[in-house]
Amino acid sequence: MAPTGVEVRYFEDCGSTNSLATEAGAAGFFGPVWFVAGHQSAGRGRRGREWRSASGNLYCSLLTRLPCRISDLATLPYVVSLAVRDCFASLGCDLADIQCKWPNDVLIHAQKCSGILIESSAGHDQMVDFVVIGIGLNLVSFPEDAAFSATSLKNETGSTTAPSSAFKALSSLLHKRLEDWDPHNVGPVIEEWRQASWGMGQRREIRTVDESFFAVLEDLDEKGGLILSLDDGTKRKLYAGDVFEGPRTH
Repeated sequence: MAPTGVEVRYFEDCGSTNSLATEAGAAGFFGPVWFVAGHQSAGRGRRGREWRSASGNLYCSLLTRLPCRISDLATLPYVVSLAVRDCFASLGCDLADIQCKWPNDVLIHAQKCSGILIESSAGHDQMVDFVVIGIGLNLVSFPEDAAFSATSLKNETGSTTAPSSAFKALSSLLHKRLEDWDPHNVGPVIEEWRQASWGMGQRREIRTVDESFFAVLEDLDEKGGLILSLDDGTKRKLYAGDVFEGPRTH
């Protein structure tokens, strides 16, 4: 069940819900519609990574059209992360134990429980044609050998939640978040995300495609960037990369 006016297409098995949604968007269908799968054979994470898709977890992608420019989507990952955080809280986790890790992961007790992949397309005027918001929730299982320590809702609460129940909560909460989001007034979203963030103000390991280094996570900017303080005292803004535990002190 999804909010009124939002279609849901369910697939017992598919390659990737994000791929299905992107193909529909490229064909001129802009939704809003959710693509939901019981299992994915070719799930995708950020930066081309594989997203393992064991049965029992939730795999879904929302295809929609947002009335804004492509540059206005910078804070959308924060909006989606907060909706996922709301969802896990509604399913039995203590909100204080759920944190957001830059740029778009959600953690329970500092372990990854969700992945988010946002893809978009714009016309020549840079107005958004469509956006695909892909979300995976670890409800009953998680990869034991993930690069960042992972967990599941069942592992944290001891109870099993059906994907259909999680989807009902997630679709409703994200719908409300998107309705309330104003890309031209991002201060409230950034502040809420900052308060729920993991590692802010602490020294962490930063990994990009080209390098790995340590820095203190200082703040966020309004373009979705992470402001870093390097060991030599200089500042840097990061717009793509990953954050890991690393040593916290010099």
